[in-house]
Amino acid sequence: MTVQSMDPAAAAETTLRAAAAKAGLFFGVAASPNRLHSIVGQEFNQLTPENDMKPDRIATSSGGLQNTSGADNLVNHAQANNMLVRGHTLVWHSQAGALQGASQATLNTFIGNAINRWGSRIAYWDVVNEALEDNNTGRRRNQWPHTMNRDANGDGDFFDSGDTDVIRDSFIRAKQVVQAGGLTTKLCINDYDVEGLTVQGGTPNRKANALYDIVRNYRQYIDCVGFQAHFNDNPNSIITDDLQANIQRFADLGVEVHISELDIDDDLSNNDIGTGQAENYRKVVRACLNVAKCTGITVWGIADSESWRSSERGLLFTGSNGNYQKKAAYHAVLDELNKGRNSTPPPTTPPVTPSVPPTTPPVGPTTPPPTTPPPTTPPNPTTPPNPTTGCSATVSLNSWTGGFVATVRVTAGAAPISGWSVQLTLPSGVTVTNAWNANRSGSSGTVQFSNVSYNGSVNAGQSTEFGFQGVGTATGLSPVCTAT
Repeated sequence: MTVQSMDPAAAAETTLRAAAAKAGLFFGVAASPNRLHSIVGQEFNQLTPENDMKPDRIATSSGGLQNTSGADNLVNHAQANNMLVRGHTLVWHSQAGALQGASQATLNTFIGNAINRWGSRIAYWDVVNEALEDNNTGRRRNQWPHTMNRDANGDGDFFDSGDTDVIRDSFIRAKQVVQAGGLTTKLCINDYDVEGLTVQGGTPNRKANALYDIVRNYRQYIDCVGFQAHFNDNPNSIITDDLQANIQRFADLGVEVHISELDIDDDLSNNDIGTGQAENYRKVVRACLNVAKCTGITVWGIADSESWRSSERGLLFTGSNGNYQKKAAYHAVLDELNKGRNSTPPPTTPPVTPSVPPTTPPVGPTTPPPTTPPPTTPPNPTTPPNPTTGCSATVSLNSWTGGFVATVRVTAGAAPISGWSVQLTLPSGVTVTNAWNANRSGSSGTVQFSNVSYNGSVNAGQSTEFGFQGVGTATGLSPVCTAT
């Protein structure tokens, strides 16, 4: 993990955008054309159109564009103030307008028209928004456009090449458009109640696990993941202590992670919009800062009175119409950003293995899928690759005081392998608390990991990855890989 810390002698930045930039991320805001007050460019370095790029505003029934003046104004304002823009959103069951009930072909037409209109002026596009059900079921939504999904072989998922999946097909189209135009735009999937590994009471967050499975299967198309982070007192919407671990889990897939629509209900601080709410904001910002690939935070509005959830008083300012007052939460966020990307104690809840094992992702028409995404930090090779047979393993660590997450890459030699095992001897005092994408034998001393059903077969020269979390200080790890 890259660690950035402020020089103690350096003066603290006085705006959110400046402090965020120094820490290596953006800090943005959702806005509309009638709220482009001076504070937008002063405090924020990223802008998301709150409503003006949604299909009900800009899409025709045939997938064309209309009424783009509001979106154009927002993009132009962002450019004039050196702000990134996040396009929001292309495929969504809600606020679909004339696209409601459209075919995949029509959705693809709209995707192409919208991406091409603004091109690389849009840094990130939410290609698919809120694809998963509420209430922590871990299932896809059962309304359009997800009614177009078909599980061809009846195995309970939509990941196989013969399946129909609106998520995959929409991302394939978006990736085609970006590549054909030579654009720098990154493509995101965005959802809520996916922020922690667990929900209230320690129940696994099945919605987060389902999103993880989607990203892992379609990694060749997906560049970024948005955790909406509309935190409130719903049992599935609280701030859990394992937020950082879940951000890290997605980051380990090689995608950027964003806190994309942040607001924090005052119910989570017993209606205190002073110190209590400020501490909740501090927790969320720190969780992002502690993961190198968490590259941006966006609050969903400027002031409480202008929020879509105004009664919950969940934003950083009071006031309205350009006359704003900073809340305690603002000062807490600014303070955390000024501290930079420093590490803190580990999350209390270890990563949860996804509920649905991935299958081999379908090969898109534009780019072949990688066997495994790159780790978030360059691995330190400890076992040299065998040039002829067998397998080799490398490990990379994301460490904090008292704990770590390890990502292990298994690479086949000159011949394909049908199974593998990796042995690690852990330093004294180090204990493994959980593992994912591997079976585990032991938790301290010499620990053995082996493939699970879906990642044992690795083609010659290709790789797969597994990970584990532990407590203690893990240094000098030397994985030994054996092909089975």
